[in-house]
Amino acid sequence: MANKLKISTENSKQLEFLSNRLGLRRNIICRLAIGRSLNEPASVSKFKPLDSSGTEFNRYTLTGDADDIYKALVIQHEKRRMTDDEYFSHFLRNHIERGVDILYQQYEKINSPIDFIINLTEI
Repeated sequence: MANKLKISTENSKQLEFLSNRLGLRRNIICRLAIGRSLNEPASVSKFKPLDSSGTEFNRYTLTGDADDIYKALVIQHEKRRMTDDEYFSHFLRNHIERGVDILYQQYEKINSPIDFIINLTEI
């Protein structure tokens, strides 16, 4: 069972930027990113991150006691069965990558922490 994952260098920079601007820890932003990515209808099965040399996260830091819930949401979104390693190392990672990228692009358009959070609640 995989317990750690690494995101791309570019995604790590975006994550750090959002963390500094929003005053939130990176794992909290990753959880927001997962939710934002799950809101997109397209699968992340073919999503290819640029590299795996960025920030490393422990599984518990990302999903905490709700790991089974995250796994169920990812399985439902992807409409397929998957092993635990596929879920965590591939699909959850790709949802984080896509979600952080979406959040970063949205923040750049809004450029206000308060308006950004309000916008997240309206999606």
